[in-house]
Amino acid sequence: MARNHSQDMAKIKFFSHQTPEGKSPTDRAIAAGYTCRKNYGSYYTHGIAENIYMSHLYRSIIYYNGVPAYNWMTQGEIANSTVAGWMSSPGHRKNILTATYDREGIGVAVSKERNEVYITKNFC
Repeated sequence: MARNHSQDMAKIKFFSHQTPEGKSPTDRAIAAGYTCRKNYGSYYTHGIAENIYMSHLYRSIIYYNGVPAYNWMTQGEIANSTVAGWMSSPGHRKNILTATYDREGIGVAVSKERNEVYITKNFC
């Protein structure tokens, strides 16, 4: 689910929890055959939470005679940047730190055409 959403964002150039067709993370999970239900005794919840992140694959570009030279980020730098971005966003931070989320999936997709990386993390 997470990888599919990242691939869709990279392929059709959008960045949102909602697909262009209006499907939410929970809608996409159900369509994939995945159900997340949490029973808290007196009530239950149904649905998944989601964090998304998009970044360029490089720190900087220098042009020399019109030719770009990229200062590429390492995989570790991309991972650190992603987590730092999520932790500085109250809603994304809450998803990461919510103790009742005991299952997660992470998906990554790269747009080589635009030198961008898309990362989706689903929580249940």
